[in-house]
Amino acid sequence: MTDNTPLENGDRFLHKETPPSKSRRKREMIELQNLGERLVALSRQQIDRLSLPPELREAVIFAGTLTRHGARRRQIQRIGALMREVDSDPIREGLDRLDQRCYDEILRFKNAESWRERLLAEGDAAVTAMATAFPAMDRRRVRQMLRNAQTTGRPAVRTRASKQLFRYIIGLLTEAPEPLS
Repeated sequence: MTDNTPLENGDRFLHKETPPSKSRRKREMIELQNLGERLVALSRQQIDRLSLPPELREAVIFAGTLTRHGARRRQIQRIGALMREVDSDPIREGLDRLDQRCYDEILRFKNAESWRERLLAEGDAAVTAMATAFPAMDRRRVRQMLRNAQTTGRPAVRTRASKQLFRYIIGLLTEAPEPLS
C-alpha cells in the first residue's frame, strides 16, 4: 500500500509505505500464536529437531508443562510475542517437514499392515508378490514367520510371530519404500 504523498528524490518520485493496519497486525499476531500452539503440541524430540532460538525453545517446553488453561493461554501469548522477534518462515518449514514425516510414517505403517494381512490371507502367492516388489526380501525368513503366524498352536506364539513379521515388513518398507502392490 502506498501513500499518495510523493517524496522527491532527484528526478524520481518515491511513494512512502504506510504501516500495516491494526487489523492486519492483529491477524499476524494470532497466526503466530497458532504457530506457537502447534509448537507446544510437539514432543521434546521434535522440538529439538527444529533449531529454535533458546528463549523461544524454553518457552515452548514450559508451555507444554502447564495444565491450567489460563496459564497455558498466557504462555502461548508470550510465545507469540517471542515469535514476532524471529523469522517464523524456517519454523513453519520445520513444522511442515515434521508433518510430512508423520504422514510418511503413518503411510508406511498402513502399508506394512496391508502386506501382513495379505500374506496371512494369500500365503505363498503374496510372498511371491512381495519378493517382486522388494528384491532384498529374504523369502525363507518371511515364509518361516508366516508359518509361525498361521500355526494352530498357542495364541501367544501366533501373536509374537505376527508382530515379528510386521517388524520385518516395516524394515523392508523403510529401506526401499515402494508403493503398495
